[in-house]
Amino acid sequence: MRLTGFDYSQPMFYMVTLKCLPGRQMLSAIVEPGRCAMNAITRAMVNCIKGFHLGCAAIEPIECFTIMPDHVHLLIKVRDQLGAQRLGEGGQGAGNCGVAGGAGSPKRFAPIILRLETIVSLLMQALEGRYAETTGIREQVFDARWHDWIVAVRGQLAAFTRYIRENPRRAWLRQQNRRYFTRVGRITFGGREWFAYGNPALIELPVVESFKCSRKWAKDGAEWCAAIARAGRIGPGGAGIGTFMSPCEKECGNAIFKAGGSLIMLAPEGFGERWHPTRNKEVLCAEGRMLFLSLYEAQAAKL
Repeated sequence: MRLTGFDYSQPMFYMVTLKCLPGRQMLSAIVEPGRCAMNAITRAMVNCIKGFHLGCAAIEPIECFTIMPDHVHLLIKVRDQLGAQRLGEGGQGAGNCGVAGGAGSPKRFAPIILRLETIVSLLMQALEGRYAETTGIREQVFDARWHDWIVAVRGQLAAFTRYIRENPRRAWLRQQNRRYFTRVGRITFGGREWFAYGNPALIELPVVESFKCSRKWAKDGAEWCAAIARAGRIGPGGAGIGTFMSPCEKECGNAIFKAGGSLIMLAPEGFGERWHPTRNKEVLCAEGRMLFLSLYEAQAAKL
């Protein structure tokens, strides 16, 4: 799960996902778009996460996180531990880390430089301690095989923040419309076999028009306007098909959507294990108006 050869003690942001083991009590409940209902476990874990940095000087306060029914997403900022130790910050050293959330005072460790693996392990122990205090059940809650994404590219921090905050909304959409959030093994369309994700009934619509627009077309030029006008004529009984990647194709997709039509999008990369539609396309999926097609095999299983 870790990137080989990368120094996970580097002072930067990391997006971490902790997944619960099967059979554990739900950490929260999805009740409506964009909101998780808190229970006693949720409240205990929220307090634990918010106070974890007090016992772990290696990280900044955790301000962006969400507790889902069976997993937790967090943005963790590892501090410049060497610089902090030179300045004498963080008690006995910036690498000190205690299990915040258990009974009594946090245990302090010798000053060392902590990697993300150790920090997350201590956080999981703290959360499992709060889980045990709340439920009276002492057991391992989280799968040891947690995931991380290194926030290293411009724009990623905003994207990961948005992903974490919108997680409850995406879960609610899938919860209400499970049949449209399914990877399909194989379907036949246009004389060849495809792997699909979404509503496979769209290939049977009476009107299915393809859209392929050149990136060289001038915005608001004759060809540009003709393509968008054609897209706007596709109503609820039809669908547009294409990659919808070029600027003009994206405008065509928006025009089809506004006119009540559906989209069949070609996905050259296939559907990876953690693949999911982007925000506006998730809404179309929930309405049964979205189908993704790929020539490449993916794990054909429900999300």
